[in-house]
Amino acid sequence: MTPTRGKRLAAEPDRHRVAAFSAAALLLLILVAPPQASAQSSNCASEAARIQRAETELPRLNVAPPHDKQILCITLETNLLFAKRLSAHLAQCPRSPLAKTGASWARTGREYQALFNRRGCKQTIKNYRG
Repeated sequence: MTPTRGKRLAAEPDRHRVAAFSAAALLLLILVAPPQASAQSSNCASEAARIQRAETELPRLNVAPPHDKQILCITLETNLLFAKRLSAHLAQCPRSPLAKTGASWARTGREYQALFNRRGCKQTIKNYRG
């Protein structure tokens, strides 16, 4: 009986080692996860900076000659694509510094889309990925 009892006792420390190893592995996994979140955060910040620069370069609708359909349509389309890019950014990065302007650009995008359609504009910028 003693040899069997000894084998059981020897198995106990192995179970404890496995449990300790599993706990250590789980802790390591938890500690490794935050850098990924901060990496996404820095990607969001750099994308927000690029979007802010792009916003300053947008053609303004009030400067486009109202009777020149081609220039008006390109101006509208460019601004529509910007609104879509901003919307996609905010979907990925809800805490973006651009979140304040998101609702305004969504409204502007809807207005520009309606004007784009009323003017009979055709999409000219193909395969734009933002």
